[in-house]
Amino acid sequence: MKIESIKNQFSRLAGDYLTYNRTEQRGILVLSIVLMCVMIANAVIPSGTFQKSPDFAKFSREIRDFETSWQKASDSDSIARSERYKNYIKRYGQLPGDSLKVKLMPAKPIVMVELNSADTFDLQQLRGIGPGFARRIVNYRERLRGFWEKKQVLEVFGMDTARYQLIEKNLLVNRDSIHPIDLNTVTFKELMRHPYFPFATTKGIMIYRQKNKTFKSIEELKNIPGISDSLFRKMIIYLRLGP
Repeated sequence: MKIESIKNQFSRLAGDYLTYNRTEQRGILVLSIVLMCVMIANAVIPSGTFQKSPDFAKFSREIRDFETSWQKASDSDSIARSERYKNYIKRYGQLPGDSLKVKLMPAKPIVMVELNSADTFDLQQLRGIGPGFARRIVNYRERLRGFWEKKQVLEVFGMDTARYQLIEKNLLVNRDSIHPIDLNTVTFKELMRHPYFPFATTKGIMIYRQKNKTFKSIEELKNIPGISDSLFRKMIIYLRLGP
């Protein structure tokens, strides 16, 4: 009896939960079809999306062809322009527009400075000469008692060959401005102030003059020790005997 009762209860439960009406059966059928379609689609269509990489070979060829043609055209234009300029210069002696530039921009005048009369302002008009160098040149000129030649500027403290070459063509020298020294009346201090008469040389000159009373000839300086021929040639420019 108990077994029969359990079978009856199970049959009622199965009838309640495992039986479907017509609408539910239709819904289950539709859902089964949709699931089947999704499974087929997953099997047929790849899981990832692949995009074919673009081919730039054709584009690169077009760029190269364009650059080649542009370069040829540019070279041809440069050659043609060069030939036109050559023909124009050959015919007229100058490039187009040069005459207009000359009219609008006149040539800058060359600065010329006379060393024995220039002041510091005049000297500063020269290339590479500032206020300091200008004062040195004027002070050296005063000690020298006038420049005999423009190369003597190289004797100014700090003046080098490179700087001198910048101003050499702009220098003039008036030798009439030199003030020579009277060898028989000059004092020890005055003579030693001159760049060409250092202490030892000045001392020898004064001793010689004291012994011989006076210099009768400037050539007598050669008898003084330490005065070489080259130094003598530099000295005689600035010496005289008597008024």
